[in-house]
Amino acid sequence: MKLAPRHIPFERLVDLAEGHLAPENSRDARAHLAACAACAGQLAEVERLTGLMRADTSEDAPRDVLAGAIGLFRTRPARAGVLRRVVAALGFDSGAPGLAFGVRSGQAAASRQLIFNAGDVDVDLRIAPGAEGWAVSGQVLGECGGGWAELGGGGEQAAAARAELNELCEFALPVVPAGSYTLRLRLDDLLGGTGRAPGVG
Repeated sequence: MKLAPRHIPFERLVDLAEGHLAPENSRDARAHLAACAACAGQLAEVERLTGLMRADTSEDAPRDVLAGAIGLFRTRPARAGVLRRVVAALGFDSGAPGLAFGVRSGQAAASRQLIFNAGDVDVDLRIAPGAEGWAVSGQVLGECGGGWAELGGGGEQAAAARAELNELCEFALPVVPAGSYTLRLRLDDLLGGTGRAPGVG
């Protein structure tokens, strides 16, 4: 069998190094190697690597160790008790400049609606003025299996207000004085989230 005039394919060099070529093919390959420095260099490298692999005395890692290493790269669901913190982004503000369709001009709204986007859920937040301060209430829109809402900040005189979510994932916090607050939601079956609400008042 005549070899291609250019170079010996790599697979054939490997077969030659391991002694798997038929005698006539081996003679033709050796004749080509005598005249081709590139193929001779590749064969020398293949023989060197083959020798290193045959002389390798290292042992494979235990099966359990390999399985554990592979498992590190697999996608796993979040373990129970692990919180995922999500910072909410304001998606809608009824108090923003510009009138929405269906809102009468010249009629000030008594309350303000804010909708925050927080990962897989949205939070509909309502802020309404009252005689003793501001009433803050809302509802988690999306997957929700209970939890609580907490309002913190607002100055030294304002203690954090907290309320449990009801079966409809609604909450109504105690009245708070005017100020700037941070709303925190804890959803028992989903995540822990934090949203920065605009100041009330």
